[in-house]
Amino acid sequence: MRCSAEAERLRVARAVAVLGEAAEIGRVAALLDADLDEIRTLVAELASAGLIVGECRPHPEMAAAVLRELPDPDRRLLHAGAAELLCRAGFPADAVARHLVEAGDARGSWAAQVLVEVADNAYEADELDSAGTYLELAYRASRRADERAAIATRLVAVEWRINPSSRTRNFGRLKAALRTGRVPYADLPMTVLHMLWHGYVLHADHALVRLRRDADGARALADRLAFLGAWLRYTHPVQAQRNTWLVRDRFGIDSAPPERDSPHRQAAVLLTALREERPGTEIAAAAQRILAQHRLTPATVEVLVAAVDCLLYTDRLEAADAWCASLLAEATARRAPTWQALFASARAETLLRKGNLVEAAGHALIALNLLPAEQLGVWVGRPVAVLVRALTAQGRHAEAAAQLERPVPRAMFESRFALGYLRAYGEHCLATGRPEEALRHFRRCGRLMDEWGMDFPGFAPWRNDLAVASLAAGQQWQAQNFATRHLDAIGGAERHHTGGVSLRVLAATSDPLRRVTLLRRAAALARAGGDEFELATVLADLGAAYRALGEVDRARPPLREAARLAESCGGEPLLTRLRAESGAEGTPREAAGTGGGEALSPAERRVAELAALGNRNRDIAEVLCITTSTVEQHLTRVYRKLAVARRGELRFALAAYSQSRNSHPEVSARTAVG
Repeated sequence: MRCSAEAERLRVARAVAVLGEAAEIGRVAALLDADLDEIRTLVAELASAGLIVGECRPHPEMAAAVLRELPDPDRRLLHAGAAELLCRAGFPADAVARHLVEAGDARGSWAAQVLVEVADNAYEADELDSAGTYLELAYRASRRADERAAIATRLVAVEWRINPSSRTRNFGRLKAALRTGRVPYADLPMTVLHMLWHGYVLHADHALVRLRRDADGARALADRLAFLGAWLRYTHPVQAQRNTWLVRDRFGIDSAPPERDSPHRQAAVLLTALREERPGTEIAAAAQRILAQHRLTPATVEVLVAAVDCLLYTDRLEAADAWCASLLAEATARRAPTWQALFASARAETLLRKGNLVEAAGHALIALNLLPAEQLGVWVGRPVAVLVRALTAQGRHAEAAAQLERPVPRAMFESRFALGYLRAYGEHCLATGRPEEALRHFRRCGRLMDEWGMDFPGFAPWRNDLAVASLAAGQQWQAQNFATRHLDAIGGAERHHTGGVSLRVLAATSDPLRRVTLLRRAAALARAGGDEFELATVLADLGAAYRALGEVDRARPPLREAARLAESCGGEPLLTRLRAESGAEGTPREAAGTGGGEALSPAERRVAELAALGNRNRDIAEVLCITTSTVEQHLTRVYRKLAVARRGELRFALAAYSQSRNSHPEVSARTAVG
């Protein structure tokens, strides 16, 4: 009898420990399916023994000891009972879900609904592991096919931020739900994007057919469908051509004000403006508005990528770079590798456009190393293209070739990512002495753009690429033709940053005098466009053009700046070319630094250093205790010796001068003696 009483008290203690803060005599009795008065008596005995505090709260040490010794089957059974009990009592979902997780099993729609609610909260708080645990348990708890399909959709969304693989069990569940038409209507737009990411075009078509059939649902999702149509035309043009209704309907985006709060509506208007080639200032302003108004969420990832891309395509490189860096930092802080890969890829392309070859390659590698390449789906084309182009420009051809050997999805060639990939392949072929093969890739790029109705220079200036490749193949007439056609397409060289490349090609096929004129225009465009590597290339050609005319003194400043820019960008082949073309005069940097053998006197050096820091002549005179006239005389001699024309060039010329003197001890010795 005594043994039976001890067992009953232990049973009550276990129930109290499992219920925790929710414990009360009535709930303990209900959990144990026991008589209320009997439980009250047993609780009183436990309280007098100090194992229960207050009316019916477990003592922390008692609860820990009891739960530690509780057999697993009994513990899971008690937690399952406690979850159902608390749910009926109206307890918060997270309190109920905690018991369901401890039980490790659940049955019934009530349990699935509780777990989905808690999972959604965890997902919003970036607690992805917890969200996945709750949803997996909810999937097993549910016995309704429609409910399980909705849960599978959520599971894919959760794992997408960490592991966007098409080989997971949950992605298989989503495909099955899509085939049977059970994916919730509101989740279909996101499901389309998931399917197209991995090239499952037939599954995407299933989803799009359902979207079209439900007119009432379409009205409720008008903003999302407007964005989906614009996004497909931008990223998956073949899919857009197969589903013209989605593009044709437009869902009222023409009548919506650009300031409307919906990010999807704003992005739809933005991408439509980009395709219609509206003024760059208008597009950039709309993109900035989207980026400033909307935070990074699972629903806005593509929206923000589109906004950053529009800044890039309208030549707002600094703004695009700043937003990419900010969004990449946020994605990193929120432990979302998929988001990190997207914004690292976008930043890599922005850095490449700025001519920063080393950092562009670095960010492309970040994107490729965050996830296995196959998990990037068709998006793999973007970082691979940037990496190949950056490596090629750096002269790292073996590494570029290795990247081009990566397997890429066939579906990528039905997406805009094919354009950058084909350009990168062509540039690699061109740099490795295969101009005919380069021409094939560039022609394919142009053919796709024409077929897709997206022949815009911001996406891929394929005519310029063909012009450069034709020039390398010795086909000067064709090079002139393609360069001229590109200028016609953009409405004049000054209308788009790519016009400078056209001018550079035309200069290469012109007489020496016209060549200089064209290259000076190209240099101005490259400088305004912010592409330092293109500027270095143009300046190298300009210096060579001056030399061809016998104007060696005028050749030095552009050659010196070209060498400096090529070195800072990491363009080793261009730097090697500059050194080789310098011949007996030494490298451009050395020629500028020695100034024809004339060394700066100590007084001239001090004046030059202060002037290079931006000090005015009057300030320099005060610091050195000399007259302003003396400062001006010193600077006149400095300009002549360093072959510079402007005060702004002094800093670079002095750096080159110092390096040249340090590398020639005999020159330094003569300077010291002088």
